[in-house]
Amino acid sequence: MPSSSSRAFALLALVGLSLLSEGCQKPTSKDGSSSIEELAGLTFSPPEAGRGTTVDARITSGTSVFSFDGGTVLDLGAGVTVNSVTVLDGWTAAANITVADGAELGPRDAMLDTAVGELSIAEALTITDDSFTVTPNRGLIGESVQVELLGKNTEWVGGDTWAWFGDGIEVNTVDVLSETYAIADVTIARDAVPGLRNVAMDSGSDVTTLYNGFQVDRVSMSATFDPPTASQGDSVRFTVQGIGTHFDTGSDLEFWKNGDQKGDIIIDSITVVDAENLYGEMTLSNAAEIGKRDVLARTDDEGVLMEDALDVIDAEADLSNVGISLSLYVVRGIDNATGAISESVVGSAVFYLPLNPPCGAGSSGDGPSPYDVNGVFASPDPVDQPDCPSNETVGAGEHVWFESACNVITFDRYVDPSSGAIYYTAPLTLDDYCFDQVYDLHTEGEEGGIGEYILNEVQPTVPADWQLLTPELWGNYTWNRAENFNYTWTPAQTYPDAIFSTGISGTLVETGKGGFVGSLPWDDGDHTYLSSELSQLQAGNVSFYAYSYIEGNEFGFPFSTIQDNKSSSYVYLSGSMVLE
Repeated sequence: MPSSSSRAFALLALVGLSLLSEGCQKPTSKDGSSSIEELAGLTFSPPEAGRGTTVDARITSGTSVFSFDGGTVLDLGAGVTVNSVTVLDGWTAAANITVADGAELGPRDAMLDTAVGELSIAEALTITDDSFTVTPNRGLIGESVQVELLGKNTEWVGGDTWAWFGDGIEVNTVDVLSETYAIADVTIARDAVPGLRNVAMDSGSDVTTLYNGFQVDRVSMSATFDPPTASQGDSVRFTVQGIGTHFDTGSDLEFWKNGDQKGDIIIDSITVVDAENLYGEMTLSNAAEIGKRDVLARTDDEGVLMEDALDVIDAEADLSNVGISLSLYVVRGIDNATGAISESVVGSAVFYLPLNPPCGAGSSGDGPSPYDVNGVFASPDPVDQPDCPSNETVGAGEHVWFESACNVITFDRYVDPSSGAIYYTAPLTLDDYCFDQVYDLHTEGEEGGIGEYILNEVQPTVPADWQLLTPELWGNYTWNRAENFNYTWTPAQTYPDAIFSTGISGTLVETGKGGFVGSLPWDDGDHTYLSSELSQLQAGNVSFYAYSYIEGNEFGFPFSTIQDNKSSSYVYLSGSMVLE
């Protein structure tokens, strides 16, 4: 007769077999009907994949439906090849899939053959036409990194397309180099949570997402910057001490404020001691923006951001070096719809401190020369300008005046609320602009700024008014490029002290870039551009312009080292026409 222990063992064995049998049965709902999709709560990730891409996918379930016997099969329909399916546990499976270049766009269901039967996920994956990849696809906590984004069938546009890398990652800049290639500078915050982030490229009407496209690693990078403060105009030594950094001979520093890189601090020298230590010397512009800066120590495509590391403090203005900018001119335009002429008269005075160290450079190009000889010229190429600071300005009282034998023009003091810049101006009409005059500059003076001074004969005006007589440049005035173009005006009496200049600007046939036909015609009221010159401009809309121009003598405040200020004046007219 079996012992009691033997009977207990047999009973436990029977119970175990019963439970195992029940575990292999297909789950059912409360009413006994089969509804594994309801019980499982199946999900498929990512929700999108682009044509011509290979992606890793993950399928999760709210109940155990997967087994390790290799029987799990995934089908996503025509055009999507399932390269592999790997069961990670009863609730999770991973798959690697490839979307064909010609796969049908739109959502599609996922069909699964599992240990518990055939299951489906409605609209599990949407096939899109566009996609992209990112390189590198990971970064350290506290790191600033440059990421390349390579698109497929994308239409990215500079200025309109922006990148997003998810929580804890700030996108500093996005440089779109083509419809399918962009470079983004991103900074991973010190408190960013490690893990994967979705990356999105937003073009306004279209958003393309790379799911789990960038990973924040648990390893961190940090650095400290010294000195914590520096004054405008100072040249000071600095040190940077890093942790986990990789400084080398190519390392450099950038200064950021409110998400914008600033060009008002110049790095004069850098010496790298080792991968985690460097020192050097920097010069702050005398117009460096006041306030705290983030300092970015960059090495190749890697960087470490030191938030609020440097505080730029105000310095007393050096009034021994004051520049003067004056203006007084007339601008007119011909309305293409009505032929009416709009007119504005502008006058102003600004007293400023030249940037030290200097910043930026102008652009130059060829133009008409000598008198009465036509030419065809390329417009000057734009110059990439650094982010220069705005000059610090100085007050000279509540009013300044332009004074001449003809009249006195009073300019009132204004302060720009956003920048604090001081300038002097007033609403003017043509009655305020006296022709053939040289105005004196008279400052009212103020304590702590510029005192009362009268600078004689500093602001000239053109000798006389003038107007275009023919042709009437409005109503889409059209001219055949195969014919000579003649125009007439009332002489502006410019010679010998001033000049008269005209031109037709458009696009050059040879280069496809901006250019113009121009001349300094004799101011006799009649001139012609030849068909051989006009034919070098592309057909289409162009602009006709003409202006008289005069320049004054050099001048400056008696207390200032700057004595080469010059002021000019002009009367400018522009109108539109069509070349065919």
